[in-house]
Amino acid sequence: MTTAKTRGFANDRAMLQAVMAAMDNLPVAVGIFELEGRPLYANRRFQELHDLDSRWHNEDETFADVVADGRMADWKEDPIAYFERLIRKLLEEGSSVTQVEIGDKIIDVQDVLLDGKYLLSTQQDITARVTAEQRVSYLAHHDPLTDLPNRMRFAAELAKLIAESRVLRRQFGVMSFDVDRFKDINDVFGHAAGDTVLAELARRLKSVIDEDDVAARLGGDEFTVISVGDDQPETMTRLAERLTRVMEEEIEVDGRSLRVSLSIGIAMFPQDGADAATLLANSDAALYRAKAEGRGRFCAFNSRMDRRMHDRRVLQQDLRHAIKRGELMLHYQPQAAVTGEIFGFEALLRWHHPTRGLITPDEFVPLAEESGQIVEIGRWVLNEAGREAASWPNRLKIAINISPIQFRQDSLVSDVHTMLLETGLSADRLELEVTEGVLVQDFARALQILRGLKALGVRIAMDDFGTGYSSLSYLQSFPFDTIKIDRSFTSKLVADSSADEIVRAVIGLGRGLNIPIVAEGVETEEQRAFLEDAQCQNLQGHLIGRAGPIAQYAGLTGAEDNPSLPQIDTDGFHVKQTSRRR
Repeated sequence: MTTAKTRGFANDRAMLQAVMAAMDNLPVAVGIFELEGRPLYANRRFQELHDLDSRWHNEDETFADVVADGRMADWKEDPIAYFERLIRKLLEEGSSVTQVEIGDKIIDVQDVLLDGKYLLSTQQDITARVTAEQRVSYLAHHDPLTDLPNRMRFAAELAKLIAESRVLRRQFGVMSFDVDRFKDINDVFGHAAGDTVLAELARRLKSVIDEDDVAARLGGDEFTVISVGDDQPETMTRLAERLTRVMEEEIEVDGRSLRVSLSIGIAMFPQDGADAATLLANSDAALYRAKAEGRGRFCAFNSRMDRRMHDRRVLQQDLRHAIKRGELMLHYQPQAAVTGEIFGFEALLRWHHPTRGLITPDEFVPLAEESGQIVEIGRWVLNEAGREAASWPNRLKIAINISPIQFRQDSLVSDVHTMLLETGLSADRLELEVTEGVLVQDFARALQILRGLKALGVRIAMDDFGTGYSSLSYLQSFPFDTIKIDRSFTSKLVADSSADEIVRAVIGLGRGLNIPIVAEGVETEEQRAFLEDAQCQNLQGHLIGRAGPIAQYAGLTGAEDNPSLPQIDTDGFHVKQTSRRR
């Protein structure tokens, strides 16, 4: 189609041929038609774009002829309707800009009316550009791993639904949930395994939600669902039950079968929150409650949770000022050999709140870890306990817990070194207690920090042994000085045969590795006798002494007026006299 019938279109054939030759080399598709559709001219790009040879058999055919013959069957829109609309617009406005979908192509079309009776059409294949734009737009509102709406899209959907529900006076539910101990999956099996779990969770989630529900991944392992079905909150409860059931099935990850559970929190609009922020905060509060009750379950929000969340926020704010106001204090619990000799104390943090009284670490340490305040608090504990221990005439050891967050700080080794220099405390009297969690996240870096601490001459204890999932590999990789058996095992001694066997096994392991064992939580003489029979070397717990201000143990530390006499407590535990060097 490189020639044209003049039909009055041009009087100067030579000029027309020159123009057509120039247009043949354009990268843009150019075609000229009579308004009925008879083709007058199409450059090479136009012919390639529309495969004109398979459409126009001769130059006398109109659009209607080609359509009737089925040669435009790949148009997404009815071609006749399109051309009729186009001609009307050209006659009314003189030009038209639109997009046409033909097969798998998206074509940008710009048409101009010439001389009142000819159609000049310039066209470009914009499929790649439009696809890329659509992909960018999709990714801006969806999570690429799970293909679920992301936080931005969810926020928009929630805002829209709240506005509609206020007008219609209807209820809907918001469910917040996450994967229990998801961090452990990442740490043990790798982030690729974690991604596999999240993708499978999203697939199963899609299989149980209703068509009108909105599910989203907010980030990490945080998911949420808006349930808009009738008969609320029963509908939301049934959805939580279905989701819990489908997650009971194992997930295959690199040849391994993993079982995961979800903790789910539910809040209802409008009774649990009339705006998005309150609704989400309350569903999160219900989620935290579900975790506190044992994980792997769902919990609906109630007003008591709102009060707890408020109290939690207030407490966290008060904690920011606790150090400067002198509200933090240390209590000390004695540690003894099974034979009765007191050899040291563990420093335990307490907070004396001005209005709430004494607050235990279980209540405020998680708040400090969430806010990052634990780093400053941990440094204060280190310095305060070191200063106190350095003042004791009797050279008892001092054990100090190191928070996982504090452990990850680059300054930990230098902080300990500085404390030893400033207080004069002998390094061999200091034992730092770490949990397995400090080793899990970055094992190589954790070993480097532990070796740096050991180089200072301090002792390292593995705390809460047996409550993790890979203790033996850590004992093999690093020479710990002490293993502490968690109180959850000790408290069941004598009454629970399985606990007896676990404790015996740990004691045997420590003996085989030549690592001293400290059993925490010893409260009865029966427990002490069992541990002595099992050849456990050391004890800690209420039987030996309750945690309290160090002044209560002045007789043990040698701080009384006549420390030259052997110091014996009321339970028969005693301190062997040692030299007074720090």
